[in-house]
Amino acid sequence: MRTLSYRASVSGGDLRQAAVVFVHGLFSSPTTWTPLQREMSEIPAVSDEYDFLFFEYATRPVTWNPLRRMPDLDTIAESLRGFIGDLTAGYGRVALVTHSQGGLVAQRYLSRMLLAGRGRELAKIRRLVMFACPNNGSDLFLLARRGLIPMTRNSQERELKPLQTSVLETQRRVIDGIVRAPELAHDRCPIPIVAYAGESDNVVVPSSAAGFFPETGVLPGDHFSVIKPSGPDSRIVHAVRKELARALAEPFPAEPQPEADIPHRRRPAHPAADVLTEREVAGPIDVPTGGPDGHAIPFYLHGGPVEQLRNVDVVVSSENTYLQMSQFFKPSTSGSLRRAAAEKSGGGQILEDVAGDHLATWLRSHGSYGLPVPGGTVAPTPAGALSKRNVQRIYHAAIAAPVAGTNNYAVDPQSIPRAVHHTFDLARQEREDGLTLSSICFPLFGAGRGGMSVLESFELIWEPLMSELAEDPSWSIHFTTRRKTIFDLLHERLLVKQRAHGRTT
Repeated sequence: MRTLSYRASVSGGDLRQAAVVFVHGLFSSPTTWTPLQREMSEIPAVSDEYDFLFFEYATRPVTWNPLRRMPDLDTIAESLRGFIGDLTAGYGRVALVTHSQGGLVAQRYLSRMLLAGRGRELAKIRRLVMFACPNNGSDLFLLARRGLIPMTRNSQERELKPLQTSVLETQRRVIDGIVRAPELAHDRCPIPIVAYAGESDNVVVPSSAAGFFPETGVLPGDHFSVIKPSGPDSRIVHAVRKELARALAEPFPAEPQPEADIPHRRRPAHPAADVLTEREVAGPIDVPTGGPDGHAIPFYLHGGPVEQLRNVDVVVSSENTYLQMSQFFKPSTSGSLRRAAAEKSGGGQILEDVAGDHLATWLRSHGSYGLPVPGGTVAPTPAGALSKRNVQRIYHAAIAAPVAGTNNYAVDPQSIPRAVHHTFDLARQEREDGLTLSSICFPLFGAGRGGMSVLESFELIWEPLMSELAEDPSWSIHFTTRRKTIFDLLHERLLVKQRAHGRTT
């Protein structure tokens, strides 16, 4: 992994597929990122995928040189535009990671690009991660302005005053044209933005760091220590690693499609050539867990109809938060499993809805029938007719929450790791109750009507999965999909994981 400063040039060697651009804060410099850079460079999953670039701009409390002026945020944002345009030209994806005022610089850059009608040029930026950004200003700087700092006439510091008009206008444009943008156009570009606060920060309090952004988090530390890891297991390291993995998985924004001459929009059907109609299996792909005993876990991929699965003890189904399975005729994993588990007559009539009936019984016994359950809840049912294919159990994971007044679903990303952990908790409990379970098959949670990309779903499953397997390596893990393109994509990602984890053991 190479590190490039503002004045560096890209030369020699093969570029990684992605770059992360770090932007420092007020009265700071790129050296503020050195401790974090050192830890991140030791993580193969990051260093194999990313080059590190560091944007530098002039920011001093005071300058006495009459030939120099302190650049304002608009000027710095324009400089960042040139930096990104020049130094990231060879990369397919870009993530922005900022500290303090650096978050305002990044937002001003995005806002100015939209205002100039250059939204399409932002498409490869797949994540903005802000740490301790004064989105609602800094009360501490407001107090300081009433004392010594006004003497400096610092144009950057003035924009840290709470409710500064220029900052609010920038944020409105970013919220409307970036965060809420449904598609790519000249004046908008969907980019996920995450705002983290320091829990003991008295310069930028958590409410200001969160601002108007919907995706937020809080990490240990004050305004400066929040981005300085104390070691490889620090929460800041885990947070940045997670966000960079999500930037790799984030789908590129699509252009708006012309309206079809139909009553309403429908999701286009998958081309017939991409749908696997017969069972296809790849594996085992042995991936080391990184645990103390150096165990490697066998992973398998199953392509084709889920009802053709065999010799897997537990099959996990992705459900809505009401834990209501899809109807028998639906092509979803849930509908296919419901139909496959049902006891049927010779003519195909449903005699007993095994999975659906047992799931309803579970809901009633837990006082949840007709009510939503917390995302990540997992409920067990018998496998019914699938037991003839050596499937013992179906686990139903609550992932997608229905959006009121629509036919759409929303997925809380945190429900996916919770579902993974709860799946293992339940499987271990059923082992203790006498079932012989050793294999679990996962779907790609949220990648159907939940709207998640395949790689984002896979990465959200992967981290908690490997955490569980490091503690208990007695399982084999399976994934299932009906689409050939997804089957091939997952096969490649598993081989990448195998190589990466092999280097860490």
